[in-house]
Amino acid sequence: MNRRILLVAATVLMLPLWVAGQNMDDAYRYSKTFYQGTARFNAMSGAFTALGGDISAIALNPAAAAVFRSTEVSITPVVFFRDMNTDWNGYGSDDSFSGLNLGQAGVVSSFSTGNNSGVKNLSFAYTFNRTNNYFKNAVIDGISDNGSMADFWALQGTGFRTGELGGTAWMAYETYLIDTLPNYLDEYASIFSYYGEVDPAYGQQMKRTIDNAGYSNEHTVALGANISDKVYIGAGFGITNISYTGHYTHREIDEAERTFDFVNFTYTDHFNATGSGWNFKIGAIVRPFESLRLGVGFTTPTVYTIDEVFYNSLVVKLDNDTPSDPSDDATPSVNQEDMTYRYRVTTPFRLNAGIAYQLGNFGLLSADYEMVDYGSAKLSRGSDGYEFEQENEDLSAEMVRSGNLKLGAEVRTGPLYLRGGFSYHGSAFADETLNEDATSTGYSAGLGYRQDKFYIDMAMSFLNSYEAYMMFPDDPRAAREYTSDPVDLHTKDKYLSVTVGLKF
Repeated sequence: MNRRILLVAATVLMLPLWVAGQNMDDAYRYSKTFYQGTARFNAMSGAFTALGGDISAIALNPAAAAVFRSTEVSITPVVFFRDMNTDWNGYGSDDSFSGLNLGQAGVVSSFSTGNNSGVKNLSFAYTFNRTNNYFKNAVIDGISDNGSMADFWALQGTGFRTGELGGTAWMAYETYLIDTLPNYLDEYASIFSYYGEVDPAYGQQMKRTIDNAGYSNEHTVALGANISDKVYIGAGFGITNISYTGHYTHREIDEAERTFDFVNFTYTDHFNATGSGWNFKIGAIVRPFESLRLGVGFTTPTVYTIDEVFYNSLVVKLDNDTPSDPSDDATPSVNQEDMTYRYRVTTPFRLNAGIAYQLGNFGLLSADYEMVDYGSAKLSRGSDGYEFEQENEDLSAEMVRSGNLKLGAEVRTGPLYLRGGFSYHGSAFADETLNEDATSTGYSAGLGYRQDKFYIDMAMSFLNSYEAYMMFPDDPRAAREYTSDPVDLHTKDKYLSVTVGLKF
C-alpha cells in the first residue's frame, strides 16, 4: 500500500524516483464505483438496469432515457457520514467524517415522432452522478513487536551502493535509520538491529495517521429510442473526472531507547491526483409483456489521464548524549520537493443485466447483476515513457472478475411511495491475497411523494466495507527478518439524499 518507492531492480535505477509510485492501488481506486443518484435510485440500491424511467439510471443503461414520455429535471444533494474503525494487533481506534456533496443532477426530454409503431419517441438526456468518495480518516496506533518501516527501507536498498540509493531508501540512509551491513557495500539493516550487529530490538510505538480526500464524478449525455413500446435502446458518452489527495504520516517512537540512539522518526507522504477520462455506453430494455422488463447495459473501459504532484519528508530524532553533554540530540531530516508525473489508467468495462416486475399499480420488484473484471485494468504511458509492465502483471495476477448484486422494491399507496434495497459488492482481489475478503454490503430505504408535475423523494443508504491495510510490505525473503501485520479497516457509510424533480 506504500507509494513513491524505488523498486529493487537494476532496470529501475535509471528511471525517475517516482516511477514505482503508480501501482495496483491507483488502478483499483479509480476502477471502483459506488454510484450516487436520485433518492429513488439510492433507496432501491441502484437496481435500475431494467426499469429505466429514472434520470440516474441513464448512467448505467442509456436505454433508460427512452422510457421517458416527457421532459423531466431533477437535482439531489447528499449528506454523507463515514465512520472508520481500525484494529491492529489488538489496538483499535475510531474516526469519523461528514460532508455535503451534489449526488445527482440531470435533465431528459422526450419527443414524439408521431408514429403509431416503430420509433415512437426519441429522448435526449444529460445526467451528472457522483461515482465515489475517497475520504478516509483513520488512526492506526499500537506497539510493533516484529518490524519497522525502517526495515522495509533497508530492504529497498539491497543491491545498491550508498551513492546509488534513491527514493525513501536514500532518505532513510541520509537520516541514519539504515546503513550497510558489516563487510557489505550493497546490503542494509536498520537502526533497530544497530545496522546488523545485534538482533533487532522492537517494541516501539507505531502510529500512522491517514487523511485522504477526494471524489470521482461522471457526466453522461445519451440518446434513447422507444420502439413500439416494447423495445427501448440507447447510447451515451461519459466524461469522468477525479480529484484525490492521499496523505499519511507514519511515526515510530521508542521512548525507552531500547534501540540505542534512536528516539523517534516521522515520515510524511503526500500527493494530489487530478484526471479526466471518457467512455461509451450502450443498452437496451425489452418488455416481453406488460409487467416484465429485461435490461442490459454496457460501459466501455474508461480511459483516464492522471496528473500527480507529490512530495515526502523524513525527520529523525537521535539521542547522542554523552557524559560531557547529556542534551546532545540530533534531528537529521530530508525533504523531497514537489515532483510531478503524468500517466494513463484504463479501468475495466462494466456489464449490467437486470430484471424488473411490475405489480400492477401497487409496486415493483427489481434485481441487477453487474460484472467488472478488475484484472483487466491497465497502467500505461508514463510521462517518461515507462509502460508499467510489472505493475500490469501484478494487476492481472492479484485482481479478478467480480460481481455486484443489487435488489430493489417499491410500494405505492396513492401519491406516497415506500422503497427499499440491498446491495452486495464482491471482492476485486484473487483468493489467497491479502484482500480476498474485501467486500461491501449495503441496504437502503426511502419514501417519496409524487404529483403530475412535481415530486420529492428521500432516501437513507448504508454501506459497510472491509479491507486489510498494510503499513509496509512484509519481507518477501524466505528467511524473513521482519514482518508487517495487516490492519483491519472497517468503514461504515451513511448517505442521506433528497431529490426534487419537475416534469413538463
